[in-house]
Amino acid sequence: MNDNRVALATCESYEPETVSRAFDELLGPVGGLDWVEPGMKIAIKVNFVLPKEPEKAATTHPTLVRELCRRLTAKGADVVVGDSPGGLFSKAALENTYKVTRMTEILDTGARLNDDFTEREVHPEGAKVLNSFWGVSFLLDADAIIDFCKLKTHGLMGYTGACKNMFGGIAGLHKSECHYRFPNHAQFAAMLVDLCEYYKPVLSICDGVLAMEGNGPSFGDPRQLGVLLASFNPHALDLAACHIIGLGTTDIPTLNEAYSRGLIPEKAEDLEIFGDIEKYRVSDFRHQPLGDIRFYFIHNKVFYDFARPFVTTRPKPDDNCIGCGKCASVCPEKAIEIVKGRPKIDRKKCISCFCCGEFCPRGAMKPYEPLFLRMIRKK
Repeated sequence: MNDNRVALATCESYEPETVSRAFDELLGPVGGLDWVEPGMKIAIKVNFVLPKEPEKAATTHPTLVRELCRRLTAKGADVVVGDSPGGLFSKAALENTYKVTRMTEILDTGARLNDDFTEREVHPEGAKVLNSFWGVSFLLDADAIIDFCKLKTHGLMGYTGACKNMFGGIAGLHKSECHYRFPNHAQFAAMLVDLCEYYKPVLSICDGVLAMEGNGPSFGDPRQLGVLLASFNPHALDLAACHIIGLGTTDIPTLNEAYSRGLIPEKAEDLEIFGDIEKYRVSDFRHQPLGDIRFYFIHNKVFYDFARPFVTTRPKPDDNCIGCGKCASVCPEKAIEIVKGRPKIDRKKCISCFCCGEFCPRGAMKPYEPLFLRMIRKK
């Protein structure tokens, strides 16, 4: 039976004393860290999407991670903090990320930042779609994983939280292969749920103190929500977090997939919530539009291929573009080329994965809704 307990705690700032009090409130209802044993190797999987300062709300805040590390090392655990964000999974790439995100603050707790950048092929048993992937050793070798995500919007999946955060369990550039193998919302969501279920984080925590709305997961706007969430079920955590920002299982592909597998109830109201979730709800959170999520159940490929350009949100560069070519280099379908200093997107190849927008150094690649889709939404 799935554990549908979700705890919430008020955390209005990242001041250390405020964070410590919030963790006391957060971890108590779900049993705290009673499962931790001396000598246990624990990997904390954070969100390092890009090397960005914590104030940008793109990455898990270091003060929160430091407090968790402090509590774990006090119990005698061997703690490593890391992620495999997009791009190269290497010492050179991650050292800069550790510095810019200020995650080096965790070092005085006795925890360490991951310095193992090896990977190995994994063949999950019983997966729905993900029959193989290249996993990262620091997660594969851990006795237990804590999934410490950030509450943000996401160009491809609408929302990124505990389930989507485990995409960092696929090593570096191999993520592009996954976008190629699973090119639509439903397939990509099934892959993410398979991945999350394979790694099975023992505990999931969400940083919703300063969330991100709008053009997430890298270049959206910080939004103060002042809440932390924790659950032993990453999908239950995501359902609760989405409820706070006005979304549900019919809006977010990973939630839809988790519900279809019986991993969560259909509605957040059916979770066992510790804390007043309604206190944190906001009605005007700016979401990322998901175009063809409405067409999950269109099985007529000819009709779908015809309708897709009219019902799918797609990337489009704005005036901030400097023609650096980063979008072309990260595109898994090689659908972008730089022509006269501007990205030219082959719409027949584009799968709307929004990798271009996620890794654009200027945040210049924005989601564009076709007129027909805007008319549908307005109606």
